[in-house]
This record gives sequence, C-alpha cells and structure tokens, in this order.
Amino acid sequence: MSGSSTPERDTHLLEVGKQCSSPSCLLVDFLPFKCQHCGDHFCGDHFLPNAHSCAKYDAAKHDRIAPPCPLCNTPVAIPPGQDPNVRMERHINTECSVMTGRKAKSGTPTCARPKCGKVLFAPIRCDSCKQQFCPQHRFPKDHTCAANRASSKQSPANTWANVSNQTSAASAAAVAALKRATATPTSSGRSPEPTKTQSAAPTKPAASSSRSNPFSSTDR
Repeated sequence: MSGSSTPERDTHLLEVGKQCSSPSCLLVDFLPFKCQHCGDHFCGDHFLPNAHSCAKYDAAKHDRIAPPCPLCNTPVAIPPGQDPNVRMERHINTECSVMTGRKAKSGTPTCARPKCGKVLFAPIRCDSCKQQFCPQHRFPKDHTCAANRASSKQSPANTWANVSNQTSAASAAAVAALKRATATPTSSGRSPEPTKTQSAAPTKPAASSSRSNPFSSTDR
C-alpha cells in the first residue's frame, strides 16, 4: 500500500530532521534547536541548558544580573564569581551619586542643543563648534551655533570706529541743518535795497568859440 511505511522511507525522513539529544526524548524534530554551549540538537522542549542538563553551561558566567542601586537606581554589574553584596557596597561608597554628591555619568551622548536632550545613537558633530547634535539640530542655524555668533560679532576697536563715524556724520548733518535754518529767516526779513539810479550828468554849456561870428548879433 502507498500509505504504509518502509525502512527506506523512514531513513529518508530521519535525514530531513534531527533527533533530540535528550535521553528521555529522542524525538525527531524537523526544525531542531542547537545548543550554543554543547553544540547538540534538541527539540523545542529541551533546547534550554537547564532542560537538557547541559554539561558545558556555567551559570556563574552566563546567568549574570545587574541589580539596581537602592539609592540612585543605577544598575550595578556584578563580575563573575564576585559576591553581589560586596560589589553593591563598593558602588554605594565610591560611585553612588546620592552618597558621593557627584553627578552621574551619562552612558550615551545627548544632543547639545538646550531643551532637546535626545539620546544620540548616531551623533552628528558640528564642524564649527565641535559639539554633537541630533539630525534635527545638526545645522548651525538650528542649534544657534556659538562659533557663528562669535565670528559675527565685531571687535571693540571696529565697533568704536563705527560709532565714531556715525557720530561725526550726525554732527555734520546737524550743523548743516542749523546753518540752513538760520540763513532762511535772515534772507527773508531783510528789506530790498533801493536801486540806485544814476542821474544824467548835467550838460556842460558849449564852450564859446574863440572866433567871433560875424553873423551873430552878440558879436556885433
């Protein structure tokens, strides 16, 4: 019959999957799990180290915990083979921000723009002020770059020169305006001078002729 199992067919199915290495199971699993410690294959129920009593699993090395500090709530890593109480006591005496009064160190950088404080997983450094910013505030105009503000400010000497030039120009303009204001009433209030008319020069009598006129009645 086509539905009956044969040794060749069973062997072919065994080649497809893997048999669970747990002595109490031996189940053929088509999607087996490989233990990262011993390298054997197991089914879904026995792939954990505790489930198959893995001989190469060391709980002191792999099952590590980081209990939080009861004062500053900072996770404290416990090295392998060390007493957690000893490590926690050392943290409280030398590292705890509440007991020592020191500011806790930030593990990850944050955006340097005020009132942003985003955690930077891929920080972007500004070429002008050399600080790190988030992508939203990476341009100098977005984070009000201090280097650009410093370069835009003029030196005191240049500022004083500009103020002096502006003051002298304003003084000259004020003097010119005063001159124009004083010159206008004087010219308008002055009465026009009468024009001098030159009188005609008196005619001189004609000089009498030294010669006598025989036809004149006077000379007769």
